[in-house]
Amino acid sequence: MNQCIRLLIFVSIGLLAAACSEPAKVTETAKPDPWAALSEQERELLRHGEARARSCAACHGPQGISRNRMYPSIAGMSAEEMTAALLAYRSGDIVNPLMSPQARGLSDDDIAALAFYFTQQKAD
Repeated sequence: MNQCIRLLIFVSIGLLAAACSEPAKVTETAKPDPWAALSEQERELLRHGEARARSCAACHGPQGISRNRMYPSIAGMSAEEMTAALLAYRSGDIVNPLMSPQARGLSDDDIAALAFYFTQQKAD
């Protein structure tokens, strides 16, 4: 019995000491900054594209990866292909009941920003 009390006191002191000590510091693993390699002009273009892409998310997904087979994924699409498609929708060369009205409201700067933004998104 005496040994049980000593063991209990020893464990209690150990727990008390552990509770009073400073908690271990958690170090975060550094994540690579995808914007680090971009120029300030490219960062601004990316910000502009990200803001304009909010209206695209309903059909094409938040980062351009569609969750619905009716709408294509546009993440990773080439800037040339994206620009050509948006210009064609805007001009009426391609008519689509959803995309044509969306594209009509885009300026040339908006189209360039969207094309750049979606080229930066990972397709997988």
